[in-house]
Amino acid sequence: MSEYLFELLLEEMPPADIEMILNTLETHLKDVLEKARIEHGKIDVFSTPRRFGFLIHDIALTQRDATWTKKGPSENVAFKGGKPTKALEGFLKSNNNAQLSDIEISESEGGKYVFLKKFDQGMKTKAVLPQTLLTVLNSFQFTRSMKWGNGEFSYTRPVHSMISIIDEEIVPFEFMGKKASNVTKSHRYLDREITVRSAGDYEKIMKESMVIIRTDEREKMILDEIKGCGLEVMKDDDLVYEISMITEYPQPVIGQFKTDYLTLPEPVLRTVLRHHQRTFITRKNGKVSKEFLAFQDGPASRAGNVKNGYERVINARLSDAKFYQMEDLKYPLDHFNEKLADMTFQKNLGTLMDKVERIKEIALKIGTFLNFGDQELKIVERAAILSKSDLGTNMIYEFPELQGIMGSIYAKNEDPRVALALKEQYVPDGLDGEFPSDTIGAVIGIADRIDTVVANFAIGEIPSGSRDPYALRKKVFAILRILNNFEWDLDLKEIISIVENILGKKVSMDNLTAFFKGRLDVILRENLNISQDVSKAVLELWNKPFRSALSAQAIEKNRKEAGFEDFIIAYTRVHNISKSHDSFEYHVDLFDDHEKKLFSAYVETKPKVEEALEHLNYEEAFEHLRSLKPSIDEYFDTVFVMSPREDLRLNRLGFLKNLDQLFLNFGDLSLLLKNESTRG
Repeated sequence: MSEYLFELLLEEMPPADIEMILNTLETHLKDVLEKARIEHGKIDVFSTPRRFGFLIHDIALTQRDATWTKKGPSENVAFKGGKPTKALEGFLKSNNNAQLSDIEISESEGGKYVFLKKFDQGMKTKAVLPQTLLTVLNSFQFTRSMKWGNGEFSYTRPVHSMISIIDEEIVPFEFMGKKASNVTKSHRYLDREITVRSAGDYEKIMKESMVIIRTDEREKMILDEIKGCGLEVMKDDDLVYEISMITEYPQPVIGQFKTDYLTLPEPVLRTVLRHHQRTFITRKNGKVSKEFLAFQDGPASRAGNVKNGYERVINARLSDAKFYQMEDLKYPLDHFNEKLADMTFQKNLGTLMDKVERIKEIALKIGTFLNFGDQELKIVERAAILSKSDLGTNMIYEFPELQGIMGSIYAKNEDPRVALALKEQYVPDGLDGEFPSDTIGAVIGIADRIDTVVANFAIGEIPSGSRDPYALRKKVFAILRILNNFEWDLDLKEIISIVENILGKKVSMDNLTAFFKGRLDVILRENLNISQDVSKAVLELWNKPFRSALSAQAIEKNRKEAGFEDFIIAYTRVHNISKSHDSFEYHVDLFDDHEKKLFSAYVETKPKVEEALEHLNYEEAFEHLRSLKPSIDEYFDTVFVMSPREDLRLNRLGFLKNLDQLFLNFGDLSLLLKNESTRG
């Protein structure tokens, strides 16, 4: 069986583009090969910083034959007096100048029609591949394309060459001004041309030329070096993956920084070593040690120069960090709040000091809603006042990644819960990450985020598509996750109203509601495994996220019970007939005996439901609701709600509106009906 190899050699690509290519290339290939009627076996996709491509195993050398049929005009329109009309001639011309011999008249819905039947004999694969490849190569959405030459070419990075061969035969192809061949380049260190005689030999030849084409194999090389380096290296899977994406032949470099810098806080060391220099941190006796493990792209013979380079840069950065820390520690943490008054938080939203004042006021309100005691409210207030203090420090100016962390370190003379809150106010980060371990940081985090979200909506900075410059989606995810994790029964509408009053600005509640609902839907379905229809139903409770989760879980449990669909049908009759009625007013003395039966059941059940809901026992409350089903059925069997007597009609609708309101504590259950019969 034949093999087809394609390789595109470029300048170094951004890791994000490499990841995108690896995630989408195989799917794109399978789609276009199927449309091109080219049969094939396994597809191996590969990528390094300088090249990407694929090897298609067992590729057919000829397309599949195909027969296709296309419906044309009716017989009456196609022929007049037995001769073809212009309508038929136009139909034939538009289909590759088909001939009369290619058509036949067949019965179809509405009469007899012209049908064009064509047999397409498969072409040679090498003749079809160029257009197929162009479709794939032009399908990528890069983070930012680069232009070169006279500006006529634009791609993730400038293209140097291409390999395009089936077995040992070059498949002619041109892309970005380059013609395909069987020649590529080795690793930059060797800097030589390589001729690939056969597609099946490609991986072996590249490995001999210090290019490991598979990401997982480069990851294994890195892990093997970590295990064998003789150091206690801190586990960091993300860094292993990152290095595998930026190297073709990763090789270890062991260096060390000056012992003096070990006195720096561990988060500072991690930031300089891990985030700025992509080096692995090592430990000795449970503490960070001065040795580090880095990786270069090339052979060990270059380790001396690379080692010196790493040490020089890391020591310089740590020297800066130590100086900044010494300068910062000359003052108490709240001293840096003075700088916040001169730092803009956001255009049209004031300074960072303005934001701190808002955070304080919002956090104290939230603490009051949560029944915090006076002492705890004082801790909340102090944490809020210091929440952005470290933004005025030298250390954060140089290392912004340490925001919150340095505030926590510099707050050594504060209450320990205040210091912890300064760090935990930024946890979690959207849908990922751990939760705050203490309520103070959680409250400050909610106050900070909801202020940012509401304020941006108030000035029209609303995310759209992929545009979300202030990460408002992540902030809402974090708010919802914190509320559910701490099981806090807070009403977001109340908090939003408080933020509006503090800002002195109003927001479009329709826009904000839709935004929160969208994030809540993701959390319910992905984090809590709630069915899509149930999630949609309980989104009506978006402003009380913890209750929405409890309601969804109660519904999911009950929907497995017999009679659930009949119960939803009964409720839906109540909801549909009363939803357009705008009054809750009714008078019992207008009820007949049949109405009184449902009214009695409602009066008996309502306090039981409300008491269970007050204690957040949604499962018990739902069971009480289900007990109303027989009474609802009997009511609709015996009572004509839309009576011609206006007083009776309005009275009945008013009562049913109250009954519907009791059910709406669980969301809009009527939304479950249309999907219930189709659920898997």
